[in-house]
Amino acid sequence: MPSYKLIYFDIKARAEVVRYMMELKGIKYEDHRIQKDTWPELKPKTPLGQLPVLEIDGAEYPQSNALFRYIAREYDLYGSSPIEQLQIDVVCETVDDMWPGFYKIFEAEGDEKKNELRKKLADEGAMKLTKNLEKLFKNNKDDSGWFVGNKITLVDVMAFNMIYDLLPTVLNMKEGEVDVKEHDVLKAFVERFTALEKIADWIKRRPQTTF
Repeated sequence: MPSYKLIYFDIKARAEVVRYMMELKGIKYEDHRIQKDTWPELKPKTPLGQLPVLEIDGAEYPQSNALFRYIAREYDLYGSSPIEQLQIDVVCETVDDMWPGFYKIFEAEGDEKKNELRKKLADEGAMKLTKNLEKLFKNNKDDSGWFVGNKITLVDVMAFNMIYDLLPTVLNMKEGEVDVKEHDVLKAFVERFTALEKIADWIKRRPQTTF
């Protein structure tokens, strides 16, 4: 097995998808977390001046989605056919549609503007996302309890990360508090994912961060 070193800030955010997959599959890796005050010095030394970076046998690779798909392909988390891989990509891109709204909040100046954008994201973006995810979840003819096919894939990890970790943080909620009560299948999905032994263990022991 290659040696892996994940380099990211001391937050969950996008890198948590990598961590979830590593933990889920029992892959040994170094979870190297940097502090923001060290970033200006490290930035020019990274491949594209951004994080996360995954070091594989000493070689560094950037770009979150490329890293997600690499791990998914290597460790049987990317479907069983080209059609399943297409379905996975569709749901992954649906999840990623939330990020522009996040960036607007991060870049906004002043609490009043940030709170205005949070409300818009909660009322529009999050509602649209949960409806779309429910629709895509129900499209799985295997009725397996996962988004695509009959086993867990990358998209289950990405959807869980968005619903359980990211949206609650951006919307100033506690972990796991995004309202999915009206979406029974998503509620059941989140409960099923958090019940996975390796995921439950990781959530319990991972560093407690604000994002």
